[in-house]
Amino acid sequence: MENPRRILIIQLKRAGDVLLTTPLAALAKRTWPRAQVDFLVDKAFAPLLGNNPAIDAARVYDRDRVLRTLMQIRAQKYDAVFDFQSSPRSAAAVLASGAAYTSGYRVPFWGRSYGYAVARPGEGVTVIEGKLSLLQPVAGRIHDVPAPQVFLTPEERRWAQEQRSHIQSRTLIGLVPTHRRASRRWQIASFAALARRLEEADCGVWLFWGPGERDYVEGLQRVTPAARLIPATSLRQMAALLAQCDGVVSNDNGPMHLAAAVGVPTVTVYGPTDPRAWNPGGSRHVAIQASGVSCVGCNLNACPFGHECMLEITPEKVFEACRGFLSRAPKETLV
Repeated sequence: MENPRRILIIQLKRAGDVLLTTPLAALAKRTWPRAQVDFLVDKAFAPLLGNNPAIDAARVYDRDRVLRTLMQIRAQKYDAVFDFQSSPRSAAAVLASGAAYTSGYRVPFWGRSYGYAVARPGEGVTVIEGKLSLLQPVAGRIHDVPAPQVFLTPEERRWAQEQRSHIQSRTLIGLVPTHRRASRRWQIASFAALARRLEEADCGVWLFWGPGERDYVEGLQRVTPAARLIPATSLRQMAALLAQCDGVVSNDNGPMHLAAAVGVPTVTVYGPTDPRAWNPGGSRHVAIQASGVSCVGCNLNACPFGHECMLEITPEKVFEACRGFLSRAPKETLV
């Protein structure tokens, strides 16, 4: 494929998946610098793409006006479409585009929508490496893959700094105890014990939550009253608040990827998901997973075995992993 003029990247959802696809947009722009690179995404996650210099337009897939969305895609006359979602909805967008070059994953039925289809990545491959398999056949050998990044505005940073000013502690740690799937949540009692340990180390603690999660996180705050709930936020405001933290402890969820995308070190507790695939790269991002549990990494949405893989991970083990966060705290508090 030589010198495409218009390229469409597709990743409709969710927050983490969208963030992990932004490096592919950056690589497309680097490979074809004169091309317009657009990104098709669900409305809820479009704000994550704001101000990204690699993305010329974030195009929203309107689930209430599907035909209108597909007609708008057709009107753009894309030369190439890369479908990293590879679902029925995204495949419909690929077909509607009329692009000369289309690629996606080799999946049943709608995998036939792609001119070039590849197998989904296997175990032990990072999500970003798996996504590269769609781009490499036409982009050639790829070096220096950029990390996901959220581009905050000065106004967003100032707002978050004002929120941070209410925390007196020298070190601020963010905790993200939520996940929409119960099997991927470290126990609330474990987060509570960790929060108390951090408070003993003179750290401030912010508790992060999203839509529908406030009651759950308030349950954590009731047993750790020194920890503070963040206010209700948009995704970008959450990213700005995460950027104010010295470190973030999280389940394997979207806010963890948000934290990494604004340059904050993370400690992530894994149970049914594979840290080799999902954990951000580099020594600043620590993955903790139980050892000696045969079903670990099962990828089940509901656990039939009593969450053994999560119960084995102790608050003290996670606190020890946080030592890097605490390097800014007074040494006498690191006990």
